[in-house]
Amino acid sequence: MIFDDLKNVTRYKGIHPNLDKAIDYLYQYRKDTFELGKYEIDGDKVFLVVQENVLNQEDSDQFEYHKNYADFHLLTEGHEFCSYGARVLDEAVAFDDNADIGFVHCQDCYPLLLGHHNFAIFFPREPHQPNSYAGLEEKVRKYLFKILID
Repeated sequence: MIFDDLKNVTRYKGIHPNLDKAIDYLYQYRKDTFELGKYEIDGDKVFLVVQENVLNQEDSDQFEYHKNYADFHLLTEGHEFCSYGARVLDEAVAFDDNADIGFVHCQDCYPLLLGHHNFAIFFPREPHQPNSYAGLEEKVRKYLFKILID
C-alpha cells in the first residue's frame, strides 16, 4: 500500500510498468478534465474510472481485495476515508474471479484521509475499504485507476 502527497507520485515510477502508464496518463492530462465514465489507457491492463460516489456513513467490517489489479485512488472533489485492513481473519464474501473482487474481515483497520492533494494505491491482495464518510462532504468525485499487476 502507498499513501502519499500527489506531488510525490512520480517517485513511484519504476515499481511496475503498468503503474508507470497510469502516472504518465495523469500527468499527460489535467486531473480535473475528465467526465464520468471509463477511459482505456492500455486496454484491460490500465484503465481509469471517473466516479461520483455517495460516501458510506455506516460502519462496515468488510474489506475488499483484488488478486490481479491494484487500485489507485485519487479524489478531485471532497474527502473520504479509505481504510487499509491488516491481519485477515476470514473471508466475508467469496472471491469473484470474473469481477476480480472478494471481501474479508480484518483484525486491524488503518483509516487514511484522502483529499485532492494525496492518493492511495492498494496492490493485489491488500484489503481496503474505500468510500467511507470522513465527516465532511457526503459525496466525492474520484479517479480510480485499475492497474493490472502481472
